[in-house]
Amino acid sequence: MSELLADWVRRHVELLREQGDGISLDAVGEVVGAQPVSVQHIEALLDALEADGLVVRETFEANLGGLLERVLLAARTLRSEGRSIAPAEVATRSGLSVREVRVALLYAHVLER
Repeated sequence: MSELLADWVRRHVELLREQGDGISLDAVGEVVGAQPVSVQHIEALLDALEADGLVVRETFEANLGGLLERVLLAARTLRSEGRSIAPAEVATRSGLSVREVRVALLYAHVLER
C-alpha cells in the first residue's frame, strides 16, 4: 500500500473507530463521502477496520444492486424534469433515506472502477 493510501486509511479508520465495534456501511459511506476514491481505497479501509477488530455491518436489509437501481431511476427522472439530483432530492423521489442514497452512490463509485 502506498504511503498516501496508508495515510488516507489511517485517517478514516480513526474517524470510523468513534462509531464503536459495529460500524454501519452507511457510516463508511458518510465518512468517505464524495472523495475521489478507488476500489483499492475501499478495500484497504475495510481490511484495516477488520484488522482492528471492527465489523462493518449493513444497517438495513437491502440488495445493493436493487438499492442502486432505485437511486438511478430517481436521479434520471429528476434530471429529465430539470430538477436537482442532490441526495436529499433523490431520497425524496425514491422513497429511500438520504443515508441509503449515499450508500448506493458509494456502491456505484466502487462499481465504476
